[in-house]
Amino acid sequence: MVAGAWSAELLPRREYCASYTAEAPVIGFAFDAQSGVHAFGSDRRIDFHTRPNGLAYVPQGCDVYSRSEVGGEYLRIAWRPSRDERRHQRFSDVIDPVAVDAAYRLRRALLARDGADALECERWVLILAARAAAMLRGPTGRRTAAGWMTPQRLRLVDDLIEARLDDRLTVQDIADALELSVGFFSRAFQAAFGKSPHDHIIDRRIARARSLLADASRDLSAIALASGFSSHAHMTATFRKRLGVTPHELR
Repeated sequence: MVAGAWSAELLPRREYCASYTAEAPVIGFAFDAQSGVHAFGSDRRIDFHTRPNGLAYVPQGCDVYSRSEVGGEYLRIAWRPSRDERRHQRFSDVIDPVAVDAAYRLRRALLARDGADALECERWVLILAARAAAMLRGPTGRRTAAGWMTPQRLRLVDDLIEARLDDRLTVQDIADALELSVGFFSRAFQAAFGKSPHDHIIDRRIARARSLLADASRDLSAIALASGFSSHAHMTATFRKRLGVTPHELR
């Protein structure tokens, strides 16, 4: 969607390889964890593993290379800044609860079945831009996430969720697997990713269901059960609440 000085696009979860010079400042938001190889402003390519709900910023003129065999759903926002808004730093994988809420609301607005409303989208875009600016003004946008939830532990959590997504998985099950109390695990996860473990499990259910919806021959009830929902009706209600559309409408 393009409106005024900004544009916003929702990139699907899929393999990608991108190499470009940013023609405008770009704010990114990763709905999913992602792994791959990237480079910014140099030819030195390094492995990366970003967390779900991470905010990122790339300044205008920065050379970007990024490749992932799996990718992840990603929100990309570009805009034309005024001269006093131009900044040359960059950051990535920053968890900010306000940005998390705005990004999910913007995704819902972009997926609206009646078409995205520019005024509503602008509201969330401006909040994300303000949060990115706050990170750049602060102590170099350091992550404020709890240090306990390392990328390795996140992979363990995500592997467990993916393996048992079609089962009656609970937050207690994940905490038990990590040999933690459910209270400590929930607090650490919330601090690290800006969302509760419960919301993260629901996000993973939605992500799997959206992937399965690409196969038009698959029955919606079967997709619901394979994604961890108790029924077709449960999946539909969750989609409508989280995305603003039903699975049938999205397909």
